[in-house]
Amino acid sequence: MNIVELAPGIFHLQGGSNMGLVVREGRGLLIDAGLDEDAARRALRFAEREGVQLEAVFLTHAHADHHGGAYFLQRRLGVPLYAPALEAAMMEHPIIEPLFLFGGAAPIRELRQKFTMAQPCQIARVVDAGPLEVGPFRVEVVPLPGHALNQMGVAVDDVLFCADAVFPAETLEKHKLIFCADMDAAQETLERLPEMLYARFAPGHGPAYATGEEITAICRANRERLEQIRERVLAALTEPADTDTIIRRVADSFGLQVTTATAFFLARVTVLAALSSLERAGEARAAVEGNRLMWQKAV
Repeated sequence: MNIVELAPGIFHLQGGSNMGLVVREGRGLLIDAGLDEDAARRALRFAEREGVQLEAVFLTHAHADHHGGAYFLQRRLGVPLYAPALEAAMMEHPIIEPLFLFGGAAPIRELRQKFTMAQPCQIARVVDAGPLEVGPFRVEVVPLPGHALNQMGVAVDDVLFCADAVFPAETLEKHKLIFCADMDAAQETLERLPEMLYARFAPGHGPAYATGEEITAICRANRERLEQIRERVLAALTEPADTDTIIRRVADSFGLQVTTATAFFLARVTVLAALSSLERAGEARAAVEGNRLMWQKAV
């Protein structure tokens, strides 16, 4: 774990999935909890070395790599967990994530492992956008929807922990089809982010970014990748096609090899988010033909 102090008492715990730790008067507010118990233990060990007692944990969204360690912290310390509405329900009932990926049916075994189905945890308080007081902490809860439907960031002083609103360049290059639940909302979030009046932006993956050109450039790169996905989904509709065919065409266009069921279902969500965006814009439509749901360009 790489630990970066972004401002006095405000730490970015960088690893596979980043966490934040805000320290005030010997008490700590943890932002996200990592994938599993091991990740949460690493964050707890750092807090203990600093002489910090955890006051609470804020969970930005309900993907397993960001709240998977929360059950351990709750069981070990009894700390209260804070989370946005909808996301909180998924954390308390983690079967919802694989259920969501599998189209609402009982999910297959591969989708019931820790990367897509965390241990359940109990949310003490469901939060909305706006100011929030947690013990000695005065923070601002900032809506950042798109990657997840009700993802929220946490602003402390002039640092914004912005969850998965933005991905680093390495992730954009490696994965191409970055996960997105609502493409229009994600684009709006990426437009707003550089205009927010914070000095540092600490995402859930990769390094922190400074205000100005750093955050502007990485938001631009994320916006361009989402637009590229949307354009390639539209280009895949040269003739009517079902969703699986569109996924294959888009993956081929990026030179991707989808080799696991989990990767396929994650890609499927992003492709469907693009199709939903196209449908709302009047550029694509769905129709049932021959017992198949077919997508085509709108006339």
